[in-house]
Amino acid sequence: MNGQRKYGQRKECDRMGMVRLEGIRKTYLTSHGEVHALNGVDLTVEEGEFLAIMGRSGSGKSTLLNIIGTLQKPTAGSYFLRERQVDQMTEKEILELRRREIGFVFQQYRLLASYTIWENICMPLALDQMEVDEEYIQNLAERCGILEKLDAYPDQLSGGEQQRAALIRAMAHKPSIVIADEPTGNLDYRTGMEIMNLITECRLSFGQTILMVTHDNECASYADRVIAMEDGKIKN
Repeated sequence: MNGQRKYGQRKECDRMGMVRLEGIRKTYLTSHGEVHALNGVDLTVEEGEFLAIMGRSGSGKSTLLNIIGTLQKPTAGSYFLRERQVDQMTEKEILELRRREIGFVFQQYRLLASYTIWENICMPLALDQMEVDEEYIQNLAERCGILEKLDAYPDQLSGGEQQRAALIRAMAHKPSIVIADEPTGNLDYRTGMEIMNLITECRLSFGQTILMVTHDNECASYADRVIAMEDGKIKN
């Protein structure tokens, strides 16, 4: 166990936080009618907190993560990030916010095969015309054990090494929030725990807020707090 594990939603939902959701709903229109993925979610995540989100498939956890990551907009409700109301922003403002504030680590590594690991890591910075802090990225690569692999291509790395590269890419622009969707899902147990230790180490070193979806109880034990979702709601 890595720290005391806390379950459930905070009661003080009106507290200021890094992330604050009020009455968030998400409805999809399908050929079979409406699907209510989220049904009035209230949630506050404090700055620097590591929150794990668990639940069965279809419980709404990935939709919740996508809304916090600004990949989707809620159908109703309010989303505040650093007290800025994200759901009222323009697409341009949301894109800028996402690029500068949020890093993503997915189950699929999503590295571009024809580019080196260094180029994959730096590409989001180049697209956003941000300066590359080479010393910072090399420091991350050294901590993650792939400093000697930066000139290699993704197919020359193991799955664990590719996930390490994806983690560095997510951290490269020094985001305030890291969104991790099943980050160990494609990895064996030992490599998965190594990735969790790296996420924890980077979070403590650089002060990120971490929001992670996982099915794995041991991965969830790394978090400060765990919430469980069911039928589009946070279980109390």
